Amino acid sequence: MQLRPLGSTGLQVSEIGFGALEIGRDWAPDVNPDPSHPSQEDAGRVLNRLLDLGVNFIDTAPAYWSSEEFIGAGIAHRRSEYILATKVGEQCDRSGSMYDYSGPATLAFIDRSLERLKTDHIDLLQIHSASLDVLEKGETLAAMQQARDAGKVLHIGMTGGVKEALRAIEIGGYETVQVPYNLLALAAEDELLATAHGKGVGVILMRALAGGKLTDKHERLADETLKAQIAGFMQFLAAKDADTDAPATLAELGIRYLLTRKEVSTIILGTRHAATLEANLASAERGALSSELATRVRDYARTLEAKTW
Repeated sequence: MQLRPLGSTGLQVSEIGFGALEIGRDWAPDVNPDPSHPSQEDAGRVLNRLLDLGVNFIDTAPAYWSSEEFIGAGIAHRRSEYILATKVGEQCDRSGSMYDYSGPATLAFIDRSLERLKTDHIDLLQIHSASLDVLEKGETLAAMQQARDAGKVLHIGMTGGVKEALRAIEIGGYETVQVPYNLLALAAEDELLATAHGKGVGVILMRALAGGKLTDKHERLADETLKAQIAGFMQFLAAKDADTDAPATLAELGIRYLLTRKEVSTIILGTRHAATLEANLASAERGALSSELATRVRDYARTLEAKTW
């Protein structure tokens, strides 16, 4: 697994990171016939497998139901092998999400996460779904900095949209930003990647495969227009009997397209299944798309963005 710098933090992270949402929370009923999350035992097997394969960046959150507990139970004994990222501001259960970005709540979030994750420090603490209002108030950031001073947190970041990430970089104090970026959502390319790179801010990608839509699972979508648009990416895949470096699957196309952007620190991919994890890592090992193919893919993706996204 290739490593990339996480901005100016001094950390080197695997170019493919693990998004721990699906191991702890039911997810993506639009493309998964059974969106249920796995048992603690099965989650532990996936977590240990990803470490064995060289993935060293794990992103979780209190909003991911049992995710933090499963990480603590499954791999706390291997804590030195991974860079651990979690979040503050949102708590979620089956009844819905609750948000609190106040200073006292932020400190409480941190202590609960440390207990669930069975660790004495969080490598990267992020504001979960930071709004412009939360960023402007600065109360959450101040509490995170307080926790950093106490040694509970090593680095500070945020998650949100492109507009919010640009504002966080402008305000300062954030070492990383986590944003959606995939072939159905290219807005990060317009300004954010260059701005973050210029400021030494690490860029973490979420929704890299659009919640499973940029995989063969897209065939289960009820939206026939979206299904046809995604199927249009098939034109860039290799014929099954061809000897070529073109991607073999939609997922590989999406992953290798994102790898062309050197400003990106890590691409978060989540799954409940070790086989999917291994397939995604094998796709990454084939390297970034050629510049010629990436341009063709981008041109097609931009036509969809102009119409729909």
